[in-house]
Amino acid sequence: MNGLAWTMLVLAAMAGAFLFATVGAILVALLLANVSNRLTRDDAHHHDY
Repeated sequence: MNGLAWTMLVLAAMAGAFLFATVGAILVALLLANVSNRLTRDDAHHHDY
């Protein structure tokens, strides 16, 4: 393969890794928001410790 093909391969790999990391970060943020919402919702209902 020539230099242009290697450059395109590296750029495609970097774009794929960036997309994968972005989707992972969004999923982790949604999971944390869900857990936080559950904790605050449960905390509002259980004040009889």
